[in-house]
Amino acid sequence: MGFGLLFGMGTLALRFLQFLVPSPKPKRYEAVLIGSLSRVPVGEAVPMDLSGQKIVVLRTNEEVLAFSRRCTDLGCLVSWSKEREQFLCPCHQGVFDKTGKNIAGPPPRPLDRFEVVTRGDQLYVNIQSS
Repeated sequence: MGFGLLFGMGTLALRFLQFLVPSPKPKRYEAVLIGSLSRVPVGEAVPMDLSGQKIVVLRTNEEVLAFSRRCTDLGCLVSWSKEREQFLCPCHQGVFDKTGKNIAGPPPRPLDRFEVVTRGDQLYVNIQSS
């Protein structure tokens, strides 16, 4: 009887812990159409609002990139400087290069990056769905 009681209590304790610390749900992404490739000229960064996410889509000579517009310091919206080829944060003079890497100021990490998928002439950005 002692073993059965111990086993039962252990099982109950395990279920209680699973209730307190739920398993993380896998992240789900959806491909959101942002338009044709011609919508983003080479060297330009186009700000967009997709599924509640403020993003910026940048087209370089080599590729099309998408980043969150939220600075990783305080969440202010960054803007693209074509002359400097950098993203600038107005709050604390944070600077990010064209790959989103933080290169000056207080931002602790690079801009969040989104995957861009090209299907024919159409561009899609993979956005985390809720």
